[in-house]
Amino acid sequence: MKDRFEAIPNPSCRFEIWDNESGEPVVRHGRLLTFASAKSAARITGFLNDSRNLHRAGAAEWRVADRDVGLRG
Repeated sequence: MKDRFEAIPNPSCRFEIWDNESGEPVVRHGRLLTFASAKSAARITGFLNDSRNLHRAGAAEWRVADRDVGLRG
């Protein structure tokens, strides 16, 4: 499975964070996420991909827990 976020070089010798799901660069608070080094960009993409996977796992865990204790119909 391909990661949702990846760092790609742009023509100005910086690295953008790209969202493979939306097909667009990542914008946070109205600013494009770009970094001067590949290492910094890779660190951020790793964080974004890991936090996305943790969020999914947590949501699934809550659904199972709710069902097990009868909180849902």
